[in-house]
Amino acid sequence: MNRPLRTALGGALTAALLTSLAVTPAQAHPAARPPAVLALPDGFQPEGIATAGRYAYFGSRATGAIHRVDLVTGRGTTIGAATGTPSLGLKVDRRGRLFVAGGTAGDARVLDTRTGDVLAHYQFATAPTFVNDVVLTRDAAYFTDSNRPVLYRLPLGRGGTLPPADAFSTIPLTGAYQQVGTGVNLNGIVTTPDGRALIVVQSTTGTLYRVDPRPG
Repeated sequence: MNRPLRTALGGALTAALLTSLAVTPAQAHPAARPPAVLALPDGFQPEGIATAGRYAYFGSRATGAIHRVDLVTGRGTTIGAATGTPSLGLKVDRRGRLFVAGGTAGDARVLDTRTGDVLAHYQFATAPTFVNDVVLTRDAAYFTDSNRPVLYRLPLGRGGTLPPADAFSTIPLTGAYQQVGTGVNLNGIVTTPDGRALIVVQSTTGTLYRVDPRPG
């Protein structure tokens, strides 16, 4: 009478043991946590930052190099060669392109985030100039200039096609905006939630302005 019971108990115990053994390796090796610190090259002087998927992109104020860091592993690599001029505001679009504001160089460039290849270069202005930040909309990229009361607009064609090197426009800011002295005026830029206008910050006065990008 007891033999079937012992067999049943033995089978249950064996099954429980096998189940325990099956889950133990997973419990012993929990998922790795993302790194708390992301290391950059010595003397890099990071300024702009953009993220896309598992990667973060940093621009160097010192050299203009672009460094990509894996946010899961913490490993980094330089994908954009040094330019000798700053790389400031950064934005990544859905096509894997990195738009870079060039600071004192008065320019912008667009890089392939996978290879670091420069896909396009735009010379907006010459000194005095400080192309500081960039925002992307459905049909354009807009850049601020901290030394000039203007925005630079790069029109994007069908499918996000980049324009020729001379196909940008300069939009003077009018209305309520007034340039102040020689300090950092226009700085950061974003779109309004409805996408119909832009918001810019004037650092010297701590003021935000809502800008209609068509007439400025």
